[in-house]
Amino acid sequence: MYRLRFIIAWCMLLFSKASAQDTIVLNGQPQWQKGMPILDNCFFYDDRNDAPLSFEKILQQQFAFYTDSLRQDKPSMRPLVIQWLRFSIHNSAVTDTIHLWLNPGGHYFMRLYNRNGLLAKSGIYEASVSGFKRASFALSIPPNSSETYWLRTEDRQGKFAPAWMSLETTASFLNNHLESVSNSRLLFLLLSLLTGCLFFITFFAAYHFFLYRDKTFLWYIAYTVSAAFTGLFWIDVRHQFGLFSSFFLDLIFSMFLFFVPVLYSLFIGKMLKLPQQFKKGWKIVKILLVMACIQMLIEFTTIHTGKFLFVDQYGYFVSMIPVTILNIVLLVLTAMSKEKVKWFMFTGLLSMLLLWCLPLIVLSNLRFAMDAVGVVFIFIPFYFLLGLTIEAICFSFALSYRSKLVLNERNNLQKQYAAQLQGELQKRTKELEAQNKVLEEQKLKQVQTAFEKKIAETEMTALRAQMNPHFIFNCLNSIKLYTLENDSQTASDYLSMFSQLIRLVLENSRSEKVTLEKEMETLQLYINLEAMRFKDKVKYQIHIAPDIDQQYIKLPPLLIQPYVENAIWHGLMHKKEGGNIVIDITQPTDYFLLVEIKDDGIGREQAAAYKSKSATKQKSFGLKMTSERLEMINQVYGIKADVQVEDLKDEMKNAKGTKVIIKIPV
Repeated sequence: MYRLRFIIAWCMLLFSKASAQDTIVLNGQPQWQKGMPILDNCFFYDDRNDAPLSFEKILQQQFAFYTDSLRQDKPSMRPLVIQWLRFSIHNSAVTDTIHLWLNPGGHYFMRLYNRNGLLAKSGIYEASVSGFKRASFALSIPPNSSETYWLRTEDRQGKFAPAWMSLETTASFLNNHLESVSNSRLLFLLLSLLTGCLFFITFFAAYHFFLYRDKTFLWYIAYTVSAAFTGLFWIDVRHQFGLFSSFFLDLIFSMFLFFVPVLYSLFIGKMLKLPQQFKKGWKIVKILLVMACIQMLIEFTTIHTGKFLFVDQYGYFVSMIPVTILNIVLLVLTAMSKEKVKWFMFTGLLSMLLLWCLPLIVLSNLRFAMDAVGVVFIFIPFYFLLGLTIEAICFSFALSYRSKLVLNERNNLQKQYAAQLQGELQKRTKELEAQNKVLEEQKLKQVQTAFEKKIAETEMTALRAQMNPHFIFNCLNSIKLYTLENDSQTASDYLSMFSQLIRLVLENSRSEKVTLEKEMETLQLYINLEAMRFKDKVKYQIHIAPDIDQQYIKLPPLLIQPYVENAIWHGLMHKKEGGNIVIDITQPTDYFLLVEIKDDGIGREQAAAYKSKSATKQKSFGLKMTSERLEMINQVYGIKADVQVEDLKDEMKNAKGTKVIIKIPV
């Protein structure tokens, strides 16, 4: 009898459950300590339309009983997975109002409706709510009434949370929430630790960039900043802190999938100089980088705007295959690189790829207890963030080792440069010593030359002082002769010309050089005096080229006169009829004067035969002084005046005079 009653009660229970599948019947406020799963009491509709349906149109759709195979928990080819769940609750109590919490699990956006319209919003990305309300709804069912609810869930492609629906009392909800917080503490700690590590590495890289100004650090900083914000993203999504708006959450997630690989690819390429070492391989990398950037834009714009680009083919456009190929190509190029830091880069990249791929393969076949450790193991993004952190640490080791190599190279260059400078310094010192020696010798020569010049100038002054009495002596003899002959008029004219000559000689003797005009005036006065003395037996002609500027050309004073005097006294004096003297002055070049003194006297050989005592003295004295003056002029002025004497002869080889050629540099 007892067995029969038990069987009847069991059958009635099964029948009541089957008949009440579409409505959850509760008699007053329940006192559950655990939540009541209600997926079996729900109806399901999958919104696969190109544009999401409004609630009014959803009321017109045909819902089906929920089954596990009906709901899509695996990644969809569509950008947004929008699904509806409908359930009803009946409160059979006459006086008690039921207050419950609906726990639909983790979804990006959730909307709860009743027949009157929207009741509440919730969801991980919902900025208008915070705290535990991001994953729950408060329900209130009056006594002896029924309420039907429609729950709209919107998930991004590839969501990780399994399907779940339960009703909770306040006590069970708080117990579950506290248990979830307790089980999530370790996960939160680890995620915070990894994120903090990435931020620290970012500041470390920024400081090194400030020190070294190496552009390689810029790519590394961009990579670590993106990775750190990825950590903040998963902390916010998992623990529902509400750190970011939905815009930034979508942006960070899109960057995490596609742009972070772009940044560390560019960093690796810059670090290992891959574009220079592997031109063809780097072209493949650039194509994949462009594809990743385009995929990021498609992912972000489509998901954030809700516009279904490419509809059911969306998954192909945001496939992870290009990023996977990119990582494989980078791994191969890194291993083939010739840079010394390549193994740090290879280790970091390989660790990241293993931690991204192995959990998806291994953890899908394992089951873990939902304690603190189990929550960490089943949270796949933890492995992603761990891979990024290990990769960033390996990359920081590579940067540090590279900085060490650069420092060693710089030290070696400094040593080489110091050795080179020392060698150049020694060489320069020897050159300076040699130059100083040469300069000392030159200075000594200059002092010696200046001293010799001073001596020469003194000697020239002395010679000019000697020549003045010589002229005076000759002229006074002539005046004496006229006085003895009682020719007072001639003596007076002679004395007048003599005084004029004395004045010119005295003026010219004070100057180192005089104009050609002054020199010719002195010479004419002298010849006129000698002509008067020899009773007009001396005739002369002076020819000066018309292109010569007599007031501009300068020469040492009394340079020509001694040779004219010599021609008169030793060439013409011994001829009874006297003779002629022709003086031609030309300037063949801009640099010297050519003076020719030609007489038709007895010649040098016959003059030597007379051996006139007075003439000999005068000749030797005047010509000796002139020769010495020429030597002094050449030494003082750094010129080379030259004198040539030629004997003139006729066809019978008889002497017919003398020609003196003087070359005077001007």
